[in-house]
Amino acid sequence: MTRVSREEYGKAVIDAIKLAGHGTSSGSIAAQALLSAYNGGDFQLNVAGLSCLDRENFEIVMTVIKGRYDTGIEPHRMLKKGNEIFKDLWKRWHGLYVEERGKVDCPACKGFGKVYHDDDDMEGLGCAKCSGTGRVCRCQEL
Repeated sequence: MTRVSREEYGKAVIDAIKLAGHGTSSGSIAAQALLSAYNGGDFQLNVAGLSCLDRENFEIVMTVIKGRYDTGIEPHRMLKKGNEIFKDLWKRWHGLYVEERGKVDCPACKGFGKVYHDDDDMEGLGCAKCSGTGRVCRCQEL
């Protein structure tokens, strides 16, 4: 197998960031690959999800992965303003964060973090089930 050059890696990172800008399953997989290459302890790639990519986008994501390995360079370092770009990517795809992946919208507050007692209740009370986060572990869903 040939090694991925810095140039190929940099282009793949840019292309994957563009793809991750879409709120699609392909965008999610691109975001997972980028964020995992950036911080693999906090984000992990769903390998089975790669099958939702078309061939061109699959090659982009695989070049990011191989480029991270071959160059040893974190993907944000391949870009001008890479720290800011990856912070934005992290915020946009926060639901992919390892701690968040197993969570669902809280059934008690329907994901709002507050419980409203009637239609006139404009403020609501912080949800006790999710501590106001709007998300709970799947095991608490029932």
